[in-house]
Amino acid sequence: MKRSALFIAAVVFTVVALMAAGCGEKPKEGAQAPAPTAPKVNMQDGQWEVTVMNEMPGMPAGMMKPHTFTTCLSQKEPIAKPQDQPADCKMQDVKVAGNTVTWGVVCPEMSSKGTITYAGISYDGVTETTMKVEGKEMKMKTTMKGKYLGACPTPPSAPVQK
Repeated sequence: MKRSALFIAAVVFTVVALMAAGCGEKPKEGAQAPAPTAPKVNMQDGQWEVTVMNEMPGMPAGMMKPHTFTTCLSQKEPIAKPQDQPADCKMQDVKVAGNTVTWGVVCPEMSSKGTITYAGISYDGVTETTMKVEGKEMKMKTTMKGKYLGACPTPPSAPVQK
C-alpha cells in the first residue's frame, strides 16, 4: 500500500511540476515566435524512379506504353516536373495534407490536376488532364508509381528517361 501511495504521489508531483514549469512562462520581450514549419510528407529526399502510364478514351489498348524516368524529389519539391512542359504552363495550388500532395497545372490549351500519396519509399499518384487538340476537348488520365532509389547524384540531375 505504501509503495502505490508513494508512486501516485510521485506521478502527481511530476505532472504538477511540468504544468507549473510551462504555464507561467511568457515570451521574452522582443523574442521571435518560432516560424511555422511546412507540413512534412512521409517521403525520403533523394532520387526517385517514376513510372507513368497514360490512358486516353478512344485510344486502342496498349497504344500508350508506360515510361520510366528518374528525378530528384524533396520535401520542398515533392512533385516531378515534366521535362517537356511548355514554358507558358504554370504549376499552382500546391497543397500538402498528411502524406498527400495535390496541385494544378494551367497552360493556354491544357489544364491538369494531380495528386500523389507518399508512403515513405514509394508513392502512387494520378493526374487528370483536359486539353484542346484541333478544337476538340480531350481528356487523359495518367497514373504514376514512384520508388525511392537513394541519394541524388551530386549535382542533382535533370529528369532522365529510361
